[in-house]
Amino acid sequence: MSVVQRSHLARAALGPLLAAVLITVLSTGAVPPYQAYSVGLAAVYTVLVLSMNLLAGWAGIWSIAHPAFFAMGAYFAAYGSTHGWSLELVVLGAAGCAAAFGAFLGGMGARFSMLYVALLTLAFTMVSLEVMGQWTSVTGGDQGVAMEKLDSALGLGTLASAGTQAQYIAVGVAGVALALAALARPSALRMRLVAAKSHPMAARSIGIAPEAQSALAFAVSAVFAAMAGVLLALVVGFVSPDRFSLALSISLIAACVLGGPGTLTGAVVGGAYLTWAPTAAEGVGLPQPILQGIVLIAALLFLPGGVVPALARLAHRLRRRPATPPAALVDHSDDPPQPAPPPAPTAPEVLVLDDTTVTFGGLKALEGASLSVRTGETLAIIGPNGAGKTTLLNVLSGLAGGGRVTGSAVYRGKALLKTRATARRRLGIGRTFQHAETFSELTVLENVLCTRRRITARDRARATGLLDEIGLAQVADRYPDELSFGLHKRLDLARALAEEPELLILDEPFGGLDAAERTLLARQIVRQQRRGTTVVIIDHVLDDLFAVAHRVVAFDFGRPIGEGEPGKVLDDPRVRSSYLGEGGARGELPLRDGTERAAVRLHGVDHAYGGVTALRGVDLAIPRGSVVGVVGANGAGKSTLGRILHGSLAPTGGRRAADDGLRTALVPEGRALFKTLSLRENLEVAAYAAGVKGAALRERLAETAEWLPPRLRERMGAPVAGLSGGEQQILAVARALMAGPDLLIVDEPALGLSPAMVDEVYARLGKLAHDGITVVLLEQSLGRAASACHEVVVLHDGSIAVSGGPADPTFLARAEQAYFDGQDDAPVAVAQG
Repeated sequence: MSVVQRSHLARAALGPLLAAVLITVLSTGAVPPYQAYSVGLAAVYTVLVLSMNLLAGWAGIWSIAHPAFFAMGAYFAAYGSTHGWSLELVVLGAAGCAAAFGAFLGGMGARFSMLYVALLTLAFTMVSLEVMGQWTSVTGGDQGVAMEKLDSALGLGTLASAGTQAQYIAVGVAGVALALAALARPSALRMRLVAAKSHPMAARSIGIAPEAQSALAFAVSAVFAAMAGVLLALVVGFVSPDRFSLALSISLIAACVLGGPGTLTGAVVGGAYLTWAPTAAEGVGLPQPILQGIVLIAALLFLPGGVVPALARLAHRLRRRPATPPAALVDHSDDPPQPAPPPAPTAPEVLVLDDTTVTFGGLKALEGASLSVRTGETLAIIGPNGAGKTTLLNVLSGLAGGGRVTGSAVYRGKALLKTRATARRRLGIGRTFQHAETFSELTVLENVLCTRRRITARDRARATGLLDEIGLAQVADRYPDELSFGLHKRLDLARALAEEPELLILDEPFGGLDAAERTLLARQIVRQQRRGTTVVIIDHVLDDLFAVAHRVVAFDFGRPIGEGEPGKVLDDPRVRSSYLGEGGARGELPLRDGTERAAVRLHGVDHAYGGVTALRGVDLAIPRGSVVGVVGANGAGKSTLGRILHGSLAPTGGRRAADDGLRTALVPEGRALFKTLSLRENLEVAAYAAGVKGAALRERLAETAEWLPPRLRERMGAPVAGLSGGEQQILAVARALMAGPDLLIVDEPALGLSPAMVDEVYARLGKLAHDGITVVLLEQSLGRAASACHEVVVLHDGSIAVSGGPADPTFLARAEQAYFDGQDDAPVAVAQG
């Protein structure tokens, strides 16, 4: 038995040990009878609070149904004691009935939001309590029913109610219940419950069904609550409906919040609170509901995690030593990773997609996609933002959400589209996520172990070995929030590799990593190749992606448009065009003489989100009256640069300088319109936010409406949800104009639009430039930016790779080179004002 296992057993033994000590003290008569009764009642409430505590803390479910389960157990005991039922029959009947109803509520509740779970459990409690009140032949109605003795069918003796024996039994059962909960804490059961609560989609990718986990958690919690009801009948000796009112639900939630959800000691604190709260209320001269309300409000405001976690944090701070950061995983090799040889052309196909289409309403995110992957092959999927890459990965892992999927996908001879997402892990499919969707309430080691239904010593050893290989062994007992972004990404990969998948799906694994981290990740992918793992990977960091890929398939508008070897696929004109775009006819731009003053300047600007570096050493000036395009692949840092130019994001390094009184406006990627509001209301909201009111608002609204095309001016009272994508983009620009900006920044103005709508949007942006507004376009398409801008800046991996004017005959060739690999043969220039 390992040291870890012994420590868990030692903690679990504390509950029965303390219960035994308390029973010994009670048996000496040192505690007055009334206080002994209160101790027995506190033990009953400890079991009840524990049932809610773990359900809320581990499964994230707050229930109002527990008074019904509590009453169920009590009435089972009272009725059984007067009808000759054995102790075992009462326990089994109460537990079975509670488990059945609990599983139903948990399974149904998992389909709804927290509000609907509360309403569902409230309705169940109201119906249950009404049935108990009306079923007088069983419950005695308002008069209640007396509890008599219970004989054991197994020869364990007779349990008498309302005496010291019942109090001892209650204390002992509470100790055992705490021990069971302590033993469950390091188990796969608790880890999988927490995983399903923390991130349902990621949980599905490792074979955890959130609905099943909710049903299981609710069933077990209901059994604990019913057992508390049996103990209540034994301790009190009489069961009446006044103990099970809806007020108990509020008190129970308050007790859980006060003690600390998910903590075992918190259940003891909550049990004591429920027992002695009436006495405390009487002592201070307040009605009990008022005192409970004050306690709950105070706990939520000052101790949101509960008393026990707050004390634990305080003790940790008092004894804490300075934390040493984990040592970085060092790559001692200077050689670039060498991918394993590609599989032979005769190697069997492990995955085949044929005419696969995914639609979300009227939007086709994937259309007629067909491709195949051979055993041991690493296939890279590339394409601009919105090309359908992540949708394709979601189809493979069963996480397409509300999309309608047609066509076929066959994995090792099995129809993949007919297989549940939770079953695909067992087929040998593992995946990572673009943003490293880990389980924040589980440690690094637990994030890996939760992939198992049952954890053995061998599983722990394998998980520890995997963490060592990935470079996470030193942080195995830390939580994801304590890790840098690079370590976070490694943890996501370690979880995907935990079950040794035959098909590994990687969603932008290189994104946000520095050069050293990308090299380490590439080496890990190569190790998987040499083990025979088939890999499907998408990313926008093309140089690192091509370094590990055997074959590349390019997507655009949901369809494959090109295929080839990593070094040759970009030679395909269709593939280059999908990234660089097709430039339309160059519109008439306002004339510039090169002496324009800069509206805003950036000097050595850096920016990082946590451990993710988005911008590095950016020097840039935006001349007044100009149209400047900032171009780069997804993840190059365009949106971050746009927000810093706008002034809504302060850089973590360097300096932003703007003209005094400069008014800026930002049209974010995705437009961020208020879909339920009308066109006019969207414009008015923007005006209010800019401080424009009264007559000035009406004047600004009329001016902006004139800028809109007639088909939108005629629908000012219609909801925005009814507009097409292009119309919404035009409205988003108009909303920004309500602030009367001198500088307008538009992020991805052409995203998701038809060519005709792209032309219209760009024409209207050009007209704004003629009206004297400085415009910055954040674009993926180099061709579109070159046809619409005075100057173009190419971002690559957060740095300016090249900038210049489209009129320069050498610029486009240099910009294309820099777009893909960040290299420019000529000296890098920056836009100057």
